[in-house]
Amino acid sequence: MTRDKALQFVSELENQFDKKVIEVEKGLTVELLKLHALFFAMENEKYGEKLTKLATREELRDLRGSVKEVIYSLYSMLENMEPSLSNVFLNDTFKSIDEATLYKLVVLIERYGLTKAEYQNNQAVVGFFNTLIEEVIASSKGYGYDFTPDGLIQLMIQSLKPMKGSVYDGTAGIANILVSAYKYAKEQGKDITVYGQEMNKELYVIAKLNLFINNILPENGDIQLGDTIRDPKWLENGCVMQFDYIMMNFPFGVRDWGYEFAVNDPYHRFELYDRPPKSQGDYAFILHALASLKKEGKAALIVPFGTLVRGAVEERIRKAMLKDDVIESIISLPTNLFSGTGIQVALLILNKNKPNHKKGRVQFINAEGDYERTRTQKYLKPEHIHKIIETLEAYENRERYSRIVSIDEIAENNGVLNPALYFVHVELDTEFGKVVFNKKKYESEAKNLVQIGEIAEVIRGVNLPSRRQIENPDGELFPVIQIRDIENGEIQFEKIEKLPIQTRDIQRVTAQPGDILVSSRGTQQKIAIVPEYDGTILVSNMFIIIRLHSDQEINPIYIKRFLESPVGQYFFEAHQSGSIATVLTPNDIKSIELPLLPIEKQNEMIKQLEEADELIRKAYEERKKKYFDAYEKFGIGAFIRQMTE
Repeated sequence: MTRDKALQFVSELENQFDKKVIEVEKGLTVELLKLHALFFAMENEKYGEKLTKLATREELRDLRGSVKEVIYSLYSMLENMEPSLSNVFLNDTFKSIDEATLYKLVVLIERYGLTKAEYQNNQAVVGFFNTLIEEVIASSKGYGYDFTPDGLIQLMIQSLKPMKGSVYDGTAGIANILVSAYKYAKEQGKDITVYGQEMNKELYVIAKLNLFINNILPENGDIQLGDTIRDPKWLENGCVMQFDYIMMNFPFGVRDWGYEFAVNDPYHRFELYDRPPKSQGDYAFILHALASLKKEGKAALIVPFGTLVRGAVEERIRKAMLKDDVIESIISLPTNLFSGTGIQVALLILNKNKPNHKKGRVQFINAEGDYERTRTQKYLKPEHIHKIIETLEAYENRERYSRIVSIDEIAENNGVLNPALYFVHVELDTEFGKVVFNKKKYESEAKNLVQIGEIAEVIRGVNLPSRRQIENPDGELFPVIQIRDIENGEIQFEKIEKLPIQTRDIQRVTAQPGDILVSSRGTQQKIAIVPEYDGTILVSNMFIIIRLHSDQEINPIYIKRFLESPVGQYFFEAHQSGSIATVLTPNDIKSIELPLLPIEKQNEMIKQLEEADELIRKAYEERKKKYFDAYEKFGIGAFIRQMTE
């Protein structure tokens, strides 16, 4: 019922204000949510009597031309009565909103919003608030916010089960994780205190309102404004405050995360584990969470897959965390759980006080197939969450789903934490449907296995110029193969763009006939072989070049066909990294093992696959012919013309 009313309200809002205006004027929506919180306070026993002496809802509707002055007085009184709301209502968005717009919002919320009786029903107040956020902010690309899906929130809460003490979220957004954790504890008849920090001013205001209407603020929690890495607000004795539980869905792949500040971090968050890389802030948030945990604390963090596999500094941090035995579980989750991106994430569970039976071990859970989906997005249903949590609590090996792995075995894999590496049987989605790859059997029984690095030079392509360098070219222009220049495994030479390239070794990154190009980033793998051509064409760093030592002993097509097989697909997935998109490194490619057959056997395999593809091509042509014959019989064939290439 409340949702229906909220949807009607949104419809009326869009009738009054153009939808594009609502998207661009973020302050308009923030003011709307503040008015909703004000009307809630006016019907609240603690604040209502004093507020309504200044003005009632009905009186506000009659104040055309002077409503902003009265709203100012109401906001000021509410902030004085509740100091934790200071500068939430009387902030920049209120100062910038004009009288006429504010009056329209007041009339809309009075006319189509909740009634006085409904404002005394906390469930209705919260439902209306959440629907406004969902319909006006979360569904709009104009705002640019990506909120944590409810399924992930519930998964984090269920994995920690916070029922006493403190819960913290250092990248709180609108505080939905904290509110959900508080409600979970209440449902169990328990009480917790929640703490949060958010650096975006608009989200911070919405978070404060969220805590306020849920009766959390101020007695049972609060949120602070500021940069969690450069300016943590929750401090004790010169160090970051310690919490019983931490749940965070931090922003992935932040470049300007505060590296320079971390060099001399006064809160000593990075001393034990090294500073995260300058251009990649994921581990800054992970280490901040670890530093903020009590000695017996647990954390549940949503992390991009790159944090599990990337090398260099991040590899050293992972290895140190493993030696300290603070990593309890890693759950790989489906791709496409967030709107607007297909990035795959995992749930990383940290525990500073692992029980004896979990010490020296990490549980890996492969929940990539646990999802429901809409046309555009995947999501976790309660039964998926229950399955994952039940598996966490059982803490046992389950074929293709759960495996308990010793830290020594992880060390043998250089601290890589991709769950796919640790399962004997791995499920893969292929063009033939789901197949199961037996990794252990492959490694022990496949004959003549060699690493690609033993039979080829593996090179990353040349760095592309910046926009400024393209607009003001300096030096020679070269044609450069980019991702868009490969279609259906073929290089589209006529489309290749010329760019100003600066490199000391042009020959090394020049496409040579027989080179195998493997896309190094993106969600769709592209592989192509460079044919004979005239001139000089460079390969961009969007590709990794596999340059065989001898094309007399190894056919490049054999390598390409292997990489396109389910086994090749497994290796790509096992080594994927990146915060925003899949990234492969030359070392990932070098480490791939394939059976090296004699050249005659290679050619036989290639011929058989080509014959299979020819069957598909002929079947497609026959199918197309029959379709168009049928269209002629329907009497519609004369109106359909096939496009020519």
